[in-house]
Amino acid sequence: MSDFGALPVRAYLAACLFAGIIGLWLGYVAWDERDQPGGTEVALYLLFGGGISLLYASRVAAASELAMTVALNLATPLVAAAPVVWIAFVFAFTGHDRWRTENRIVALATPSFVWVILAWSSGTHDLSRRSLAAVVEGPFTLLSFGLGPADIAFLLYATGLCIAGILLVVDLYRRTGNRYRLQTFVILLGTLFPFLGGAVTVVDVGSYANLAWFPTSLVVHGVFLYGTVFWLGTLDAAVVARDTAVEVMQDPVIVAGSDGRIRDLNPAAERLLSPDAVGSSLSVVFPRLEIGVKHPIRIGDRQFAIQEDPITDPRGTDRGHVFLLRDVTERERRQTSLERRERELERQNERLEDFAGVVSHDLRNPLAAASAAVELARHRGGGSDSSNGNSGDGPLDRAAAAHERMDDLIEGLLSLATAGKSVDSVDRVSLESTARRVWSRLETADATLTVEGADTTVLADGDRLEQLVSNLFRNALEHAGRDVAVRVAIERRGDGIAFAVADDGPGVPPERRSQVTERGVSLGGGTGLGLAIVGDIADAHGWTLSVEESTAGGARFVIEGIEPADD
Repeated sequence: MSDFGALPVRAYLAACLFAGIIGLWLGYVAWDERDQPGGTEVALYLLFGGGISLLYASRVAAASELAMTVALNLATPLVAAAPVVWIAFVFAFTGHDRWRTENRIVALATPSFVWVILAWSSGTHDLSRRSLAAVVEGPFTLLSFGLGPADIAFLLYATGLCIAGILLVVDLYRRTGNRYRLQTFVILLGTLFPFLGGAVTVVDVGSYANLAWFPTSLVVHGVFLYGTVFWLGTLDAAVVARDTAVEVMQDPVIVAGSDGRIRDLNPAAERLLSPDAVGSSLSVVFPRLEIGVKHPIRIGDRQFAIQEDPITDPRGTDRGHVFLLRDVTERERRQTSLERRERELERQNERLEDFAGVVSHDLRNPLAAASAAVELARHRGGGSDSSNGNSGDGPLDRAAAAHERMDDLIEGLLSLATAGKSVDSVDRVSLESTARRVWSRLETADATLTVEGADTTVLADGDRLEQLVSNLFRNALEHAGRDVAVRVAIERRGDGIAFAVADDGPGVPPERRSQVTERGVSLGGGTGLGLAIVGDIADAHGWTLSVEESTAGGARFVIEGIEPADD
């Protein structure tokens, strides 16, 4: 050996003592805060590193070979556990908790346990710590021994675990991109120290051959791990879930810094932009993406809606923006198709109204002339048509009846053309007052009207509500006879109002109840438009129409879902 007195052994001893104190203290602190992912492993790593440093300092300071041997043997299981604790920490930090099972940890610790047994029993074989003896180097007495096959195997195994952990950290960086760049960099930087300390310990570097440098390097490494876990933050479950959600999203996510440069892309955005987009200016790579854009933008044959959110630090300083591009191509296509159909429907309704007006005008003029001719013929013939001997059944009477039916059809067509139009505005309307007002305008002869239930004010188009009630009353008068008893019921059902019109006529057969509100369907020779208009008016308001049997055996029409007017 070279002059050992030149070696600052006292500085080495002080470094071991200082590292031991720091390791034990910081390990204790980490143990109290071990709820963080990987916190338990960091605490154990620091405690083991601190313990090894103090025991190796004892080896240097001890005066007898026995004391040095005891310190070496006490440090052996701590040295053996360090690489296992390291790989367990990496499992926790990188989110591989499924690998961090009890059976796996025991399996990983088994080679270290075997090495400890062989090291402790090295006096009985040459597999470990060959030629263990005390040597005097200047003012200090140190232990000297050679490496056996078991020692070399353990060194290779520990190195393998260390490299495996590094590969998992690198894989984490690959999976998460720049989001955990600082954490992974700190961990990888700290891992250099155990490699360097181990290399210097194993390789004979001048006067340093009998000194172990890896204990202090373990503490330094542990400090790096502590800073990563408790200062920079690790991949807790929420962060992992959030990152995983962003990574698997089908919508592109673009992160831009405050300088306008792209900082990160999820896989969907990488497929949309060029591979080298990260680090480039957003305005250059994606000139159509501007802060504040709300309307969809087109990229190729796809359309994207832009959601932009600012990134701010705890002080409120602008740090950039996150852009979420939602693919709305199909939605925009459906919206365009819907708008086109609505425009076509509006044009069709306008043409229908124009057609109904033309038909009404063009038919009513000749119809009025024909009706006037019939009346003139009756007047000249003495006021009656009895050519066949049956009063009321002559040609003029039949012509007059046909004219009346044509007039009803024209009126029904006009009503039908406007009945289904959407209700744009509503009025506050009294149901009972509407029913009685409509009834008073009809030729009711001996028919009677009864209104049951409290009068209720509802929201409806007043004119079309009157038309609905009028058609229901006319239906009762035409099909149940001129002496029909009509009963109107008003009642509250849930959040809405129900309005029912019932009669004591022949009613509607159950198998025909779903058909009587269809256009052109009549059970008594009518136009078949009256109840169809009722259904259209109800649909336009968002109400429902149903046909039932009344308590008197007649027909009962129920309108439900009428919105009450809040006072």
